[in-house]
Amino acid sequence: MKFIHEGQVSATRPEPERFTDGVWETRIIEEARPGGLRAQRFTYEPGSRSGWHTHEGEQALHVIAGRGVVTREGEVAGTRVGPGDWVHVEPGERHWHGAAADDTFVHIAVTASGRTRWHHAVSDEEYGAGVGERAE
Repeated sequence: MKFIHEGQVSATRPEPERFTDGVWETRIIEEARPGGLRAQRFTYEPGSRSGWHTHEGEQALHVIAGRGVVTREGEVAGTRVGPGDWVHVEPGERHWHGAAADDTFVHIAVTASGRTRWHHAVSDEEYGAGVGERAE
């Protein structure tokens, strides 16, 4: 058993291939064995987001603060989420998540097993449609 206290972890900027500017990642639980369980906290500034990605195993997102959106492949508009909401991501489900244009967004991501595969960046047009912005 391992205990992780808040003072033992720190936030870093994730790689730009995975997230836009304005995102902080705190790795809380590192996998104990290859492909094992891991957990991170992500903090997004308004308008920031992940790239399109899939997980080999299941993932659960728990929203801690702010407002965000999660968009699955094939959807134009994403699903808005806020504090207390949970999202269950199935293995292989291509998706992205990010902050509302006018709010921060904080969530915990718990990934059950396997790797995360990063595909490509979410375009500004995809982001605008995902958060429900209309082009003027």
